[in-house]
Amino acid sequence: MKKIMSGLVLTLSLGLFHYSYASAGPLVKSEENVRPIEIVANGEFIKMDAHPLMDNNRLFVPIRALASLGLSYSFNSTTSVATVQNKEGDYLKISANSSTAYKNDKAIQMDVPAQNSNGRILVPIRFVSESLGYKVQYESIRKFVFVNSQDYSFDSKLLYQDDLQAARKAAIALPINRDFIPLGTLDGYRLHQYTFPHGRADTYYFNDGNYTFVQIKEGDAIAIGQLYRERGKPSQARGNVSPEMSLDRDPFMEPFDHRSVLFFENDDGMATIVYQEDKNEQVNIKTKMNIYSDIIQKLPDHK
Repeated sequence: MKKIMSGLVLTLSLGLFHYSYASAGPLVKSEENVRPIEIVANGEFIKMDAHPLMDNNRLFVPIRALASLGLSYSFNSTTSVATVQNKEGDYLKISANSSTAYKNDKAIQMDVPAQNSNGRILVPIRFVSESLGYKVQYESIRKFVFVNSQDYSFDSKLLYQDDLQAARKAAIALPINRDFIPLGTLDGYRLHQYTFPHGRADTYYFNDGNYTFVQIKEGDAIAIGQLYRERGKPSQARGNVSPEMSLDRDPFMEPFDHRSVLFFENDDGMATIVYQEDKNEQVNIKTKMNIYSDIIQKLPDHK
């Protein structure tokens, strides 16, 4: 009985994935169904009116989004020049469609020109990391950009704080590291799902069409492996999981045996949380997503 009841949320997670493909028919990749890239700066998701973009294998980042790192920002719409300045007073001037930038009035060459997207300057991420002194990491599993200042470090105690919602937000704000070639992103699949064990934030599995199993140790989120399953087709797996992995009996799934909690996006700008009450009644709660981390909602108790 424990296995049956504890697997309900997992079954729902699997069912959401299968339903989306069974009902939607063939998916065609287009600008409309390609998921926007998210930015995490110093452990916080950034609300953006312009997302990073990939162009000819070059990742461009809206420079205004780095204001959360302590940069001041201004844009001259007449000259299309953006100016950013750090706390130490060093400033950088960047012109749209120009490969030349100026740091403290000294010319710096970029590999590719900055871009102007609806009045917003986007710069190649390598240039950001080298000229402004930030640490930049691109995570290919979820397509997230992590930008950290030199003095930032993740506090592992955040994962074990009493505020479980904040702990889980901290968990998904860590880059997922891996030592295997990932399965890749399914064309057209935009929605994300996270499943956490009851009362915990230090392990989860992530679903974007592929299942990525994650453990967090000493502040590092490590992907154990990935699994892809579709009815009537052979399973695929990467990393330390097997295509025949049992979602009931695999050792990794043991923490999820009792009342797992599922957080997922809807395609209407809302997020939904699914869990079971003590009387085995399923609860669904929806809230509006203003920023990516809103996918992790607050629960009534320590679930």
